[in-house]
Amino acid sequence: MDYSIINKYLAGEASEAEVQEVFQWIDSAPENREEFIQYKKIWALTSRLEGNQEESWNNNLTAKAKPDRIRILATYAKYAAIVLIFFSLGMMLQYKVGQKTSEKFGYLADTRIEVPSGQMSSVILPDGTKVQLNSGSKLVYSAGFNSGERTVNLEGEAFFDVAKDKEHSFLIRTKSLDFKVYGTSFNVQAYPDDNEVNTTLVEGSLGLIGKTGNELVRLVPGENANFKEENKKLVVSNVDLDLYTSWKDGLVTFRNEKLKDIAPKIERWYNVEIVINNPKLADELYMGTIMKNKPIDQLLEVFKLTSSLNYRIVPRTDKPTLIYWE
Repeated sequence: MDYSIINKYLAGEASEAEVQEVFQWIDSAPENREEFIQYKKIWALTSRLEGNQEESWNNNLTAKAKPDRIRILATYAKYAAIVLIFFSLGMMLQYKVGQKTSEKFGYLADTRIEVPSGQMSSVILPDGTKVQLNSGSKLVYSAGFNSGERTVNLEGEAFFDVAKDKEHSFLIRTKSLDFKVYGTSFNVQAYPDDNEVNTTLVEGSLGLIGKTGNELVRLVPGENANFKEENKKLVVSNVDLDLYTSWKDGLVTFRNEKLKDIAPKIERWYNVEIVINNPKLADELYMGTIMKNKPIDQLLEVFKLTSSLNYRIVPRTDKPTLIYWE
């Protein structure tokens, strides 16, 4: 492969024919894809050098025979600051839809990870950050993420284990609040149809940023922040972390939570529709721990045994299963 074409591609200067040539080479063999990833890491590090240094590096790299090139790649790859787990996937998608290169890194569209109701998903971002997405959640990050702009948009619930990077902060945008971190683990719940945003810090420090850009509060481990959208009220309190984070391990604990507030969560977890026919049942408080990975009928049996809830399941072919709480 002609590395001058790869250099043009990484700089956003390649023609459509050259972009296609790069994709075909990457897709032709697993070792080509691995070699490209290593080269991209080195390119990301060296692209910030002064012009004469960069030219010298590129000339040195492309002039050597392939065995020497591989040796150089292996030597420098360990210093790479960017982990590009999803990079090749993004390139393949971009090739299929035929997007044109318009500016540096512009060939990549936003990356969207959507988790349907009834499922959960684990994701590793290009910087190494681990994200566990709960049912009915969506995470979006732009192509700029690969160049150090570590910003994601979240709708729904996710647990983040953010990779440490002193030079590049990590920013999460939600409908009501933003969250700024430098290396920490925490849970964020911000579903579009809820009137509140919840975040719970497990480790590190976490700044809550208002939509005007001001930092409202900085959490310490063990604290939960609840922001009410309707009155813009922010409440910070010490909590039992398991109440807010155990969902990622398949367990959910409720502490005096109304059944009408539990119902929407079950709808997302199992992709069902719940109708509460008994008004008194809606306000009944529930306390207990359930296993999310159990079938819906087993879950309902637990509620039936530990509350005054009765239920009827009505299967539907073209819509989510209908469940009556009575």
